[in-house]
Amino acid sequence: MVKRSELASRPRGEDDEAFDPLAVENVGVTLAVELLEQSIHQVPPTSAFPGAGVYALYYLGGHPAYQSLVSLDGGHCKYPVYIGKAAGESSKQGFSPKVSGKRKLLQRIRKHASSIEQAANLVLSDFRCRYLVLNDAYISLAESVMIRVFRPPWNGMSLGSNPVGRNRMAGEPALWDSLHPGRGGRPAGSSRRAAEAERLILDRVSELQNEPEDPKLQKMFRRVMRFV
Repeated sequence: MVKRSELASRPRGEDDEAFDPLAVENVGVTLAVELLEQSIHQVPPTSAFPGAGVYALYYLGGHPAYQSLVSLDGGHCKYPVYIGKAAGESSKQGFSPKVSGKRKLLQRIRKHASSIEQAANLVLSDFRCRYLVLNDAYISLAESVMIRVFRPPWNGMSLGSNPVGRNRMAGEPALWDSLHPGRGGRPAGSSRRAAEAERLILDRVSELQNEPEDPKLQKMFRRVMRFV
């Protein structure tokens, strides 16, 4: 947590610009920080809860492909391995001011828990999560900002893919299923794709050491990272 004295001592620079609390990047940072301040839970959470929103998965285990990420995190659940969202029923029916009464977020996390349990080289107890229940209007924005800031390795590896039909089982295997074989209904993985997944993990962790080049993204990155 940032101390008040530290905030006061920071040079103003570009912060002298008038602050617009409704600018999309400022709303996104607010949502991202709120997610980071939520409690840490087992995967899936043991208590049922309603609502849609965003969530972060953290890995604390010993799989060698994640050594750099686990080392950077230090067991503090700061750097997620995956950021995801679960939209409410109103997402396809237009805006609703009400938060979803269905367990959309919980169901999504449970789906990932099932994938992890089926994997031959992962242990579900090595995972933790944070989640934030939101109105549909903010869900995609919060997810987008968190992915931009933390570059989670599993985003882009098809963790959230659905089982495919028989005619598609010979297709290109997903990176996730190549590195973590065992899920049913997906094309068989390959050593080539597994090696590609391992390189992606290293690249994503390396990217965390460097700020984005885009000035607006850089400012967002700095603001969110103050709370890590």
